Amino acid sequence: MTSAIILAGGTGVRMKTNGLPKQFLEMYGKPIICYTLEVFENCPDVDQVIIPCNASWIDYMKELVKKFHFEKVKAVIEGGADRQGSVINGLNVLGEFSDDDIVIIHDGVRPLIKSEIISENVAVAKEHGNAMTVKPCIETIVVTTNDTADFDDFKNRDNSYTLTAPQTFKIKELLDVYKQIDDLGNKDMPLLDASLMYAYLGKKVYLVKDSNLNLKITTPEDYYYMRSYLELKESKNILGL
Repeated sequence: MTSAIILAGGTGVRMKTNGLPKQFLEMYGKPIICYTLEVFENCPDVDQVIIPCNASWIDYMKELVKKFHFEKVKAVIEGGADRQGSVINGLNVLGEFSDDDIVIIHDGVRPLIKSEIISENVAVAKEHGNAMTVKPCIETIVVTTNDTADFDDFKNRDNSYTLTAPQTFKIKELLDVYKQIDDLGNKDMPLLDASLMYAYLGKKVYLVKDSNLNLKITTPEDYYYMRSYLELKESKNILGL
């Protein structure tokens, strides 16, 4: 069984939407999160979807699931106080699972994810226990804690990546990580679940390299980038390109 937890607990502060969570912003008559859910609905390697949602918008999210006929969505639940809390809430409603069952964690506001990348995540996680989607850097990066940089601070872009989504894990291993965090009472933990795998289990994180526009819609500029991308895609379809 492969489950997907699609996080929809954002409030849209940076988007400046006057109270409308960014995942519910409409584009061509369809909320952004519905573009995301369509990809998971049509991916053959996803069996079910759980949506931790902003508590005030649960009923609206349920209406969208019904309106757009998302058959794989099994539950819309209240999200947590932060990202990890929402993931844990999602894990808690998955029910019984085997050692080999997989969970995919994805942002509801990353609507341009490709089905092929989701499938590759699942395949890598089944073999190695985890997978993290990354995008190769197209410019040289510098890593420094100062206002200056030494020679060694410059990193080869061919070996550098930005972390995107989804992240994918064997469910039991991810739950083991969260149990250790709870037992240790550690509140100062990394943001990404993939980071937790290394920090608490000492497991290497396996990369899935995505060269597509896997954009996270966070700012008004991101919204217009996505709209431009959809317009370009439509134009290509019309012209048969």
